[in-house]
Amino acid sequence: MDATSLALGASQYLDELKKVIDQVDVDQVTAVIDTLVRVHDRAGSVYIFGNGGSASTASHFVTDFNKGIGASFRLACLNDNVPTVLAVANDIGYDQVFVHQLHSLLDPTDLVIAISGSGNSPNVVEAVRYAKGRDVETVALVGYDGGQLRELADHCIHVPVPDMQKVEDVHLAMNHLMMTVLKDYLGSRDR
Repeated sequence: MDATSLALGASQYLDELKKVIDQVDVDQVTAVIDTLVRVHDRAGSVYIFGNGGSASTASHFVTDFNKGIGASFRLACLNDNVPTVLAVANDIGYDQVFVHQLHSLLDPTDLVIAISGSGNSPNVVEAVRYAKGRDVETVALVGYDGGQLRELADHCIHVPVPDMQKVEDVHLAMNHLMMTVLKDYLGSRDR
């Protein structure tokens, strides 16, 4: 492969990614940001989780919000406690790794954010069902056709493409977008 081929591949990927970003519904994003403001104002906690690349995005989300916003958000990434995840997976079942943690944590003032490229990860879907059964508001970040989470969650940011890398790229961009908008909004409002 020569440098021209590499540049062409990089350019093509970026062009495709721009088109994917243009497909994201700004109203969906705004609804999620508004939900985060309401949870912040009522001093609720945000529990976020996913598998694989989505787990990485969930961890990144918590880091950015805890460090970057400057306003106190109570966030926890359920996939970050590896010993708990592994113990539940081994002793109970992998489909329960997030639900089991939510049992002792959830309060009606809280928010659950589920990230799944397919929208069908059984342990993620199960946790959203549990939260909804406890009257806790839910958000999903999904790709492809949205899977079960698109219909199950109260709010959904849907990246409607069948390409996991681009779905994950946009999910991370949504994290940065929400952090930036909230930092500016809460900073100006709370002065």
